[in-house]
This record gives sequence, structure tokens and C-alpha cells, in this order.
Amino acid sequence: MNKLKVTLLASSVVLAATLLSACGSNQSSSTSTKKLKAGNFDVAYQNPDKAIKGGNLKVAYQSDSPMKAQWLSGLSNDATFATMSGPGGGQDGLFFTDSGFKFIKGGAADVALDKESKTATITLRKDLKWSDGSEVTAKDYEFTYETIANPAYGSDRWTDSLANIVGLSDYHTGKAKTISGITFPDGENGKVIKVQFKEMKPGMTQSGNGYFLETVAPYQYLKDVAPKDLASSPKTTTKPLVTGPFKPENVVAGESIKYVPNPYYWGEKPKLNSITYEVVSTAKSVAALSSSKYDIINGMVSSQYKQVKNLKGYKVLGQQAMYISLMYYNLGHYDAKNSINVQDRKTPLQDQNVRQAIGYARNVAEVDNKFSNGLSTPANSLIPPIFKQFTSSSVKGYEKQDLDKANKLLDEDGWKLNKSTGYREKDGKELSLVYAARVGDANAETIAQNYIQQWKKIGVKVSLYNGKLMEFNSWVDHMTTPPGANDWDITDGSWSLASEPSQQDLFSAAAPYNFGHFNDSEITKDLNDIDSAKSENPTYRKAAFVKYQEDMNKKAYVIPTNFMLNYTPVNKRVVGMTLDYGAMNTWSEIGVSSAKLATK
Repeated sequence: MNKLKVTLLASSVVLAATLLSACGSNQSSSTSTKKLKAGNFDVAYQNPDKAIKGGNLKVAYQSDSPMKAQWLSGLSNDATFATMSGPGGGQDGLFFTDSGFKFIKGGAADVALDKESKTATITLRKDLKWSDGSEVTAKDYEFTYETIANPAYGSDRWTDSLANIVGLSDYHTGKAKTISGITFPDGENGKVIKVQFKEMKPGMTQSGNGYFLETVAPYQYLKDVAPKDLASSPKTTTKPLVTGPFKPENVVAGESIKYVPNPYYWGEKPKLNSITYEVVSTAKSVAALSSSKYDIINGMVSSQYKQVKNLKGYKVLGQQAMYISLMYYNLGHYDAKNSINVQDRKTPLQDQNVRQAIGYARNVAEVDNKFSNGLSTPANSLIPPIFKQFTSSSVKGYEKQDLDKANKLLDEDGWKLNKSTGYREKDGKELSLVYAARVGDANAETIAQNYIQQWKKIGVKVSLYNGKLMEFNSWVDHMTTPPGANDWDITDGSWSLASEPSQQDLFSAAAPYNFGHFNDSEITKDLNDIDSAKSENPTYRKAAFVKYQEDMNKKAYVIPTNFMLNYTPVNKRVVGMTLDYGAMNTWSEIGVSSAKLATK
């Protein structure tokens, strides 16, 4: 499963992939015989032939930006690499889950929650080892917290959710040298960890809840690397230790990973001799499939679906996506010293009417109809429909373009149209904004220019950042480096979400991923209510989620854009391929039925 709360997707708003696409989870399973469906897609491919012994699986992730290899989950935020790290353990996730994302026993570790004592006890497998044969220890689990909570490591994963662990905030701010709420009943070199919470939360039974971490990091291997150097060290980029069924034999910066079986893996030994995992550009991916270069390509965009759905030698699988794309407004900055977003930017976007108007002016449904091949739908809220127990059709957002309403909102706010320029003005200033749109597929520029034209229809002047689309990695740096930049007004984001839908890590007052840096007491209350003791009651929690979605739509600090169906082309020689979220051993069980890729 996705062991991080959220992961950035290197895409435009029409991307059709999430972190788990094509067995990108931590050891997702492949032997399920259930005939699962997602929309019109099969979730699994039932190859009638048996797997041969050995073979090399050829996998690619579609991206027009280089992969950023980072094997420590606390220092990584790139969905491309998060997916590509899957055969090695998905950045070393610990727990197994069912199809509803609830923790189950049987993984690299088990977790037991105790409401009375307000603790989680994590028990590592006795045979859990790193790929050099060394033991995975209790200290390795704590070290993941250190890499996130100690600012010296430069992680942007610190959130309010983690502050619920006793002593972790004091460690984060430098008031304590150790984390008092994390203890080792059998010592640092043992296999048991106890985490003490201030409060128990209703989402704690779900993977991706954000209140405790689900990964380990090799402390003994990394302890001598200076914190400031850890993110760039070969020990975390090209020469890592991992716990999964495969280990990286060769990492080519920005391009590829060659995997071979990990002899110290605790579980079922892999069927394959090797896996090659490469980055392939949007422009080359369809041709690569047509020439049978890859068994699987992750991250293909929805606009390419028609080109691959009937390719000879391939079966296209699909799955509902734990995905949301959205539009951000730049409203402030991030105070890293105090770990808080400060909504203080001087901009017309501080006015709710202006934010709503810009949202209503977009023609998202028209864009989806033209470019998504039925895989993308306008989002009515920030919670994807896969979490149906927390959503409601009564929530109305900005899924329908409404230029009349947009114009009325701006009129009410005193923005008058200058008929000679075609743009609105107020107090002698033109309503002019900068759009930090990102590079994506071949349609990204067209879509960005389309939205600029829609905004012009309501008298809002919008120009691209530096006159062009931003490269993804540059965009990430621009958005995630505190305190944030003052040179953009609007941007788009796409997220692979965790399997617990609370959005503290995206939009809380302390969240670094709150790119627009809004800080609203009512939204804070909504988020806290979702995770309160009262929300142990499922009916109460659903009502809390619905109120949160309605309030976010009303206040319009961000504007929901799209929900998605994933699709993944799979060569017909592949045996045991599934996108089932509840399957847990794919990388061990996946194989090939022949030495050469199928061509018919």
C-alpha cells in the first residue's frame, strides 16, 4: 500500500495513474481469482498459461521528467519513483491490508492498537532483514520518524497528524533530543516498538492514516551520513538497502532501475530472474508498446487510451483511482520555524468571490470529454468516489462551468469590466494573475491555454509563469521549498492519495503540502472533527466528511478538478497481474509465460 499519506504526481490534470498502478504497491498480490471490475475494465489479467522459471519483466513508468531516486520514504515525494521502487519494497512498507485498506496480519510487520492505553504496538517479523542480510530492528522504525521530524534532514513530510505522537513535536522543534513516545520493549535491536499517542483516532485502523508511519529505514547503514547529506547520498539514491522481494542491482540516475531477487527476502521467493524498470517519455510510450518493448507501462495518460486499448499482444486493466487533481490559489507562505501556514499574501485571491469565480469559469467537463476518453470525470469535491462511505452526491462543487455566476460574483465584489481592454479593474488595479501550469502530456499546453481563454471570458487576465509550462521537478521545488514563492497565483496539483481519506496532510494549518498556504479555523475544525473520537461512529464520520467537502467548496481555497479511472496495458505473456488494492504479494508471484513478449 501507499505508506505515505500523499504523493505528488508528475502530470497534467488529465493523468490517469496513481501510485499503486500496475503493482506499484508494497508487494501487491497477483493470484486472486475474483473477477473484479472497475468501470468497464477487468482489475486482473487471468493468463491461461503457466509462468516459466525465471525470465525478465520489462516495466516502464511514463514521465517527461527524470525519476528522482530516493529510497527513504520520508525524503521522497515523487510518484514516479514511488511506483518504480515497488519491487524493492515500495520504499519499505511494513503492513498488509485488505481491499478496504484496513490493516491485516501477515506482512513484514503487524500492528496492534490499544484504545485504553492509547498505543500502537508494531511487531516486526523475526526473519525481516535488509538486502545485505542485516536485521531490520526497532531502531530502523524509529529512524523513519527522525528523518521526517528532524528539520536537518530537509523532509517536507511533517504534519499535524504526527504531532499526535507523544514527544514528537518537542523533538521536531529541538526541545528534546529523543522521541519520548516511541519506546522499544526489547531494546533498539529488538523487533517490537510501542508508539504512545495523545489521542486515538478513528482512521488508525486504515493504512495511510498519517498518525503513525508504515515504513522502516536502515539506521545502521545510514547513521554516519550527515543529515544534510542524506537525501543526496548514494546510500539513499543509487546504493540502497531494501526489504522487498527484489533488490536494485543498478540504478541509473533519472532513467532506470535493474532489479534482481533479494536473497534475504522473508516471503515467497520471486519467480522472475530480474525486472528492468525504466522511465519512458509520453511521446515514445505508445510506440514502445506497439513494438513490444515493455510488458507493462504505468502512468499512461487518459488521452492515449484509444491508441493502446486494442493493441495486439496486450490486455488493458483498470482500477478506480485514489486520485484527485485540483487547482490551488497562492494565498500566503509557510513559516518553517513554527511549522505553520500563514495566509498573508496581498492578492485579490484573498477574496472568496474571486476564488469562486475563477473556479466556475473553467470548462472541466468539456476538457474531459475532449481529452480523457471517458477515464476522467469532473470532481464535485476533494474526496474520490472510491471512498464512497465518506462522499455524497449532495455535495456540489465546480464541475459545471457557469460563466454567469462567475461574472455575478466579480460584479458583486466591485471588479468592473474595462471595455477597452476586456479585463476587470478595481481601485485602479487590473485583475491580472500568473498561472504556474505544469508540463504533462501533449495536450497540457492546449488545456492550459483553454483555461486562460475561459478566464478571459469573465474579464480575468491570466498569463503563464515565465510564458511557458513548468517542468515537473522544477515545479515541485518551487512549491515545496519554504517559505514558498510570491511569483505565481494559480497552479494545478495531482495527488496519489493514501488509503485513509482524511486530508490533514494536504490542507491542515501545518501541512507543507498546503501549497496555497491557506489557514482557516473552520477548515481546521472540520479536519479535526473527521479525526475526533466522535468519528469512531461511522455515521458521524461521514457527516463530518460531507461538511468538510461542502466548506472547502464554499471557501474555495482550492478547486477540485478531476477524479480518474486508472488503466494499465499488460502484455499477454505476463502471469499473475492484478491491480486489486487488497492483493499483497504481486512482486513475488508475478511471472512470464514465455521468454519473448506476446505479439497477438
